[in-house]
Amino acid sequence: MKNLLFLSSLLLFFACGKKQEIDTVNKSAVSIVNYTDLPSFIPLTASADSVLLAWPNFKAFEERMKALPLVVSVPDLKMLVQELIEKNQILLNEVYPEALNFPEIKSRQRVLTTFLLKTRAEILLSQDPKLATQELVQSFNALRDQINLLTAPKLNLNTFEDDY
Repeated sequence: MKNLLFLSSLLLFFACGKKQEIDTVNKSAVSIVNYTDLPSFIPLTASADSVLLAWPNFKAFEERMKALPLVVSVPDLKMLVQELIEKNQILLNEVYPEALNFPEIKSRQRVLTTFLLKTRAEILLSQDPKLATQELVQSFNALRDQINLLTAPKLNLNTFEDDY
């Protein structure tokens, strides 16, 4: 009976020690991140850039988004995402420039907000935010692509009519 009690206490001691080591390894692996392999940002066209000169808060948001691949730790990512959420909220509450005041832009900005919040939630839940961060960059690229599309020079189809 004494041997069984001694053996079970030894087993319990070693089992608890193993679980604690695994938890420590997982937490330290998640605290260091490498986001250099994130998708690259879609460049803005010259016409889009000239329209965005009238929207300085978007330019400020864009500059902070460009800091995303430079993040090296989860606490840094948490601070950056919180700052991006605040800047995005400012963008949502202000008046859009006339050339960009379309539902297409507003809806893509709402999707961007969703992925910002998803990234923050994964950080707060101590999960790996890599996938959510990639989706965040993709949604930002979709917004930039739509800005490029709406500010592109328009063709006048009447110039292509035949005189026959």
